[in-house]
Amino acid sequence: MQENETSPPNRPQLLADAAIRVIATSGLRALTHRAVDREASFPQGSTSYYANTRLALLQIVADRLAERSLADLNDYFAALAAAEPADDAEGRIEQLAGLVEDFVSALVSRPDDMRARYALVLDYLAADPLSGILSSESPLLAGAFAAAPDLLKRFGFLATPQQGRDIMLLADAMTFSRTVHAASPHLQLDVHAVVAAYLRALPRVKS
Repeated sequence: MQENETSPPNRPQLLADAAIRVIATSGLRALTHRAVDREASFPQGSTSYYANTRLALLQIVADRLAERSLADLNDYFAALAAAEPADDAEGRIEQLAGLVEDFVSALVSRPDDMRARYALVLDYLAADPLSGILSSESPLLAGAFAAAPDLLKRFGFLATPQQGRDIMLLADAMTFSRTVHAASPHLQLDVHAVVAAYLRALPRVKS
């Protein structure tokens, strides 16, 4: 069953959250079962009970990250579906750029999650078991890639599947950039301006 807004996290989710904080603050090398127990303020052995190997521990972390990212993605696509496209092309560009900016901001507002996610992505290769959750081939992103062209078309853009994929990957790249440069605003990309420039280069649906 998926956790809803009013359901308190269960113990495995609390342990996953603690593991995410350990990775975000101290790196993957600091991730041990004991470190997670300490961070969660649980008795020693609690993490091992729910995840008895390092891979199992990383799996619950990846699942927890994917769960929250899916919620953000669902909110983003719901906002796209609910928005009434502006009458003029430039207005639609500004709308979409603003919605992508809101999506990136929602992700960046969870800095521990983003730092842990990118640490895992950088550490694990395509052959690793976690790549199915963490990489661009994950079901989470695959669904976004598939939906993007139709949503762009609704706003008057004739986007190919590759272009729909590109705009989602662009959002991910800017999330990474803003996470890495969180303490250096002058190095952060202007999400709105970058997305608007990309959209202006897309072909338009003929009226």
